[in-house]
Amino acid sequence: MRDADSKWNPQYFVDSLQQHVLAPLSTAECRLDREHAEVNVERVAFKAFRERLDSIDPAPSTPPDRATRLANHASTTDRVDRVRTAYRETVLNMPHYDDTYDESLVEHLAGEFGPEIAEGVQPKSSVSFTAAYKHVLMGAAAEAVRRREDFLETLDKEVRSIESARTILKDVFATLDTTIIPEWHCESFTEQLDAVAQRRQRTIQQRNSVPRFGEHSLCAYLYDDEPWTYPVLTAVARTREAVSLERSTSPGTTNSARG
Repeated sequence: MRDADSKWNPQYFVDSLQQHVLAPLSTAECRLDREHAEVNVERVAFKAFRERLDSIDPAPSTPPDRATRLANHASTTDRVDRVRTAYRETVLNMPHYDDTYDESLVEHLAGEFGPEIAEGVQPKSSVSFTAAYKHVLMGAAAEAVRRREDFLETLDKEVRSIESARTILKDVFATLDTTIIPEWHCESFTEQLDAVAQRRQRTIQQRNSVPRFGEHSLCAYLYDDEPWTYPVLTAVARTREAVSLERSTSPGTTNSARG
């Protein structure tokens, strides 16, 4: 009987509502943790590839005769094989590679560095592994590392935004002992919710663009598997929908909620 009676306790409904409201934030935090871990693995992998690449000596730029050209062609083939092996043992060896990308070596390298650079690692490519080509490839690998570092910063900002909203919403619920908001508390209650929503909107609008993502598409990418796209705004909307705001029927009363 104690469990059954507790379900009729107003505080039980408040606690249940809080869990319902904060659920998108918990899901978002789990998704961000996973994405952060994967992006960091990619950063480390591209950094390791660049270090491996740095140890491969380029081919001479001007071979003097036919015999030397043949020798250099064989040497270039060996160099390209070493580049492919380095990419395979670093980038393609990431634990989440098959689930996230599932591409061939050349396809993935072309997506990261561009098709012209990828042409040089084709098994039968005519591109020589010269100092100039190595320089371009090294630069592309460094840029891949930088993109991951920038994206990690973006993810960190998203984490802080979610955590901030969670803290404020928990404070909002800490003042409630029922899902009915008394008239005297309606204004401050709705102002708190408005502040959370507005702060989140500013975060989204002020977010610097990152590769493949615009302001709003980052959320679409991160939370694509969920029935919602914006976890904080969803939490605020759930709160507004679940509570009841007491409204005075006295003449001249203007203290009404805005949500």
